[in-house]
Amino acid sequence: MVRIFRGGVLDERFEGGVVVIGPRPTQMIGLVRGDLFVRDASVCEVTGMVTGNCLAERTGKVVLKGLVNKDAKAVGGDLEVYGMVVGNVVNEGGRVYIDKQALVKGKVIGEVSPAPLPPPAAAPKPATASAPPAPPSPPPSG
Repeated sequence: MVRIFRGGVLDERFEGGVVVIGPRPTQMIGLVRGDLFVRDASVCEVTGMVTGNCLAERTGKVVLKGLVNKDAKAVGGDLEVYGMVVGNVVNEGGRVYIDKQALVKGKVIGEVSPAPLPPPAAAPKPATASAPPAPPSPPPSG
């Protein structure tokens, strides 16, 4: 069974996978007995425990301060590790940062950023409408 979560505080115990889909940030302080997927411009701070894999997909961002029992992967998203990963930390087309205090029991596969990840760049705003141009001046008479 997969549960879809749209933001807020996840402080329960869930059997099966959990998919976090924004728009609000999520704080996961409970237990997920399965996989955790974070996608679609969502931000999830994990201070609890995930017994399966933890995946930051597409434009999702995971800030891991708790425990992941399997692999933590950035599959097009952002992954910051401050806690513990029993399996591997894998970068598959995303961005990964591993803090010096973090513990990774498995391998680190793929590119890792040397500094914490900045928030994703905001989409450029459309140009605001400026004052309309002045009407042309009449030709000189004469």
